[in-house]
Formats: sequence, C-alpha cells, structure tokens
Amino acid sequence: GAPIRGVTQGDVEVTGAQFSCVSCHRPSGFGTSEGGNYMPPIIGEVLFNAKTPDRNRNFKELYQEVQPPGFWARVRQPRMRPAYDEAALARALREGVDPGGHEFDPIMPRYDLSDADVANLAAFLRTLSEEISPGVEGRDIHFATIIGPDADPDAADAMLRTMRLFFDWMNKDTEGDTQNPTFSPNYRSNFISAYRYWQLHVWRLEGPPGTWRAQLEAHYAAQPVFATVSGLVAGPWDEIGAFCDARRLPCIFPNTELPTPGEGRYGYSVFFNRGLALEAEALALHLGDRDSAPARVVQLHGTGPAGTRPAQAFAAALARVLPDVTVETVTYEDAAGLRAALAAAGDADVLALWPQDIDGVLAALAGAAPGASLIYLPSAAKDRALETLPPELMARTRLVWPYDKPGSYHPRKFRVRGWMHSRRLEVSHPRIQLQTYYALTMAQFSLLHMIDDFYRDYMLEIIEHQAENELNPGTHPELALGPGQRFASKGAFIAALAPDTRLGYRVVSDWIVP
Repeated sequence: GAPIRGVTQGDVEVTGAQFSCVSCHRPSGFGTSEGGNYMPPIIGEVLFNAKTPDRNRNFKELYQEVQPPGFWARVRQPRMRPAYDEAALARALREGVDPGGHEFDPIMPRYDLSDADVANLAAFLRTLSEEISPGVEGRDIHFATIIGPDADPDAADAMLRTMRLFFDWMNKDTEGDTQNPTFSPNYRSNFISAYRYWQLHVWRLEGPPGTWRAQLEAHYAAQPVFATVSGLVAGPWDEIGAFCDARRLPCIFPNTELPTPGEGRYGYSVFFNRGLALEAEALALHLGDRDSAPARVVQLHGTGPAGTRPAQAFAAALARVLPDVTVETVTYEDAAGLRAALAAAGDADVLALWPQDIDGVLAALAGAAPGASLIYLPSAAKDRALETLPPELMARTRLVWPYDKPGSYHPRKFRVRGWMHSRRLEVSHPRIQLQTYYALTMAQFSLLHMIDDFYRDYMLEIIEHQAENELNPGTHPELALGPGQRFASKGAFIAALAPDTRLGYRVVSDWIVP
C-alpha cells in the first residue's frame, strides 16, 4: 500500500516509516519513556475500556525512573476518559484528541488514515498483549538456562551455583512477603499479585548444533518457560537464537563467544557483545590507527566457526580501513597444518590467530616461536597463554580484550561480590559468575517493573531500558541497550600479557568501537 503520512509537533511532516507505532509504544504496546517524554500503553485492555486510576501500572514511571518535572506532571495527570471505539480511535489518530476531549502531546503524530486503516489497526490492538505469556502460573514463574555440549564443566557448575543461590534468595524474599499479605496496606501489599516463585530448569544440549533445535523444542514442550537466563554455549548461538525467535522467548545474556549474527534486528536473544566477530573487527581498526600500516598481515584460523567467523570479519574490516594491505589468510585443519602455517608466516608484521582449539594453538606457538613482530590472540586465550608461552614470545603477544581494564571502578561490583561472599559462594570463575548475576538482575528488575503484566515483549523492552542503570557488575566498561539493540557492550581494548600483575594483562590501547 501507499506510505502513511502524518504531522508531528504541529507542522513537521513525517511518514509511517519515520514515526511507526512500534517505535514509541513498543512491540508489547505498553509504551515507554524516552527523553523526558511519556508514551502510554495502547494495548486493547487499556484502550477499549474506560480509563481508571491504576497506580500499579504507572508505578515504574512514577517512582522508579529519574525524569524531569514535566514528565512526572504528565504521568500524574488523571486524564480520565470513556472507552475507545473505532470512531474515537480514528479521531485520536487523525486529530490528536482522546474520547474525553484531551489533546495529545504535540510529539504524537496526527496521521492521515483511511477508515479501513483504522479498522485494521483497531482489530490488531484488541489482540496486542491479550494473553499472559507462557511460563507463568498462579504461584510460579519458570526460567531455563541452556548449557551446550562443549561447555566447560567447571564453568557450567560455577554458573549454576550462582543461579541456584539467586533463585533461592528471590524465593525466600517472596515467601516472607506473601506469608503476611497485609504487611503494608498502602504500598507493597498492593502488588501481591505480582509475586511468583522462581523455578529453574536446566536445558542441557547434546550432539552437533543441527540437532539442538529439536532438543530445545522437547524441553519447551515438557515445561514452557517465560525466558531463558544466562547459559553457557561454546558453539554458535544460531540454532538457539532461531528457537528463541520462533517461540518469541527472551534469551537474556548467555555466555557465548558466537552470538547470533546481526545487529539492529528485533531478535529475542540479548548478548553482552558480538563475541569473536567484535574482537576481529576491533583488531582491524587498531591496526588501521597505527602510525604506519603493517607491511605483511597473516591470519591463521581453524575450520570451525570459532575460526572462520572472526577470520572473515577481520579480513572484511581490514579491507575497509587499510585497503592497500592484503591479508594472507590460511586455514589449517590439524596440528601439522598449523605448524606448517606458522612456519610459512615467517617474519610477518602482524600474525593473528583465530583458533578452534586454544590449547593446541598455544602449544604449537610455544614450539614454533614464529618471528612475527606482533602476535594477536582472542581474549579467551589469556589464561592458557600465561601458562604456556615462553617469556620472549609472551612479550610479542597481544590479546583483543572486550572486557574492562584493571583498576576500573564500578560501585555495583562491590555489592555483587559482597552478596556472593556473604552467602559463601565460591567465586571460581569470576567473569562467568558476574555476568550470570547481571543476567539474573535483568530478569529481577524487569519483573519488578512489570508488576503482573507478564508479557515477554514487555520484559525485553524493560531490559533495554534498564541495562545502563548502574547495574554493571564490573565485567565491561559500559553496558547499555537502545530500542531493538541486542549487544550491550560495543567495543574492545588491545591488551598485553603481563604475568607480573595480579590479573595477568595490561591494556595498551584506547577503547575501540568498530
């Protein structure tokens, strides 16, 4: 059909592509707040019933957000009105006036819509967020965490210990509050319908990624969940991401280096960063920023996705920033092929390695001692590199480091570690456990703001809104999301191995954002 046109701020002409309903009122229809502007809910339950005061539904905007006075004044205006019908909806969209005669804010576009357009939109809005999402019962809310077949068993155990302790903590709090439903008649007891006991389901995958989708469907059929939280997957997230998108199931901050490719789409998986592809692109930009371009750049990569994906990303990014530099890309299949490739690399200015098997690559590096001026490894190689590489080779080795640098201050980090230590949780894998805690915090805060509007799209929208609110446990310099964004951290450092320091590395570059 023809593009929809409208006018905002009185005289600014816009199209539906520029000001679509979903941009402001969001996929769930629950609205949002942005830049001091309040966008109210437009779900059928709200629109097609007379408006009544509902402090619960406005509690987040009233009391849990830092906003300018004009925003709070707008939210506190009662603006009581009769229920919408199609004629009232048509007037609202065309003229900006609600059924009670209140004029909309100027930022709300006035659209040129036909009667058929209004009828179609009304039919859609009546179904928007009509039923509570699966995974929520009268007493319980169900979550899953996904563990891949190649996940480190010790890391998986550390993640699960953190999750189970957090679930136990949440449920004890719920039990304490719900055992006395009149504990605060003017505040928290108003939200008694929001309380749910958290139930954790561990979905362990087996076999190659091509079989994962069927396994996930079987787990989901046995017990639908409201969302998956954290998780540990060494292989590509693609099959899991496709399952999450098909089921419209939020998959919140899994621990993975191969997230589903593609920024800017409305997917249901939310990641810490773009993983190995981000590291490869950050390295290319770092080389492009040097005073002089490297004369010879060689990259070696394994045949699996942990090798091929960053190698492709590196070659493409370097071609953009250093079009006159040719990348020599060598694929190796086994240890013999790797040794031959290292020997052929000779005295390259830059040698980048994207291993499928980190231990095998480091052992080959230590044995071959290539003469490259600088050797670059992915961040996951840090601990084993410190154990394996001889001092001379270590001095020429750099890491692409998408995490925070030593000594950075994050107030939340001390609170989280205090929570862990006070509960005698062994912190054996700090980054995995801190990232897991952050994922759990996102689930906790989203449910806190949702009250009893248990809709998955709404959960994702609140996570987008809350990600930057000083909840970073110290794993990354910044964590933030915008509407539709799915990667919370956007860059990386270059780091040198530093065995003489407590953390074993030293940042030697600025923060690089591809």
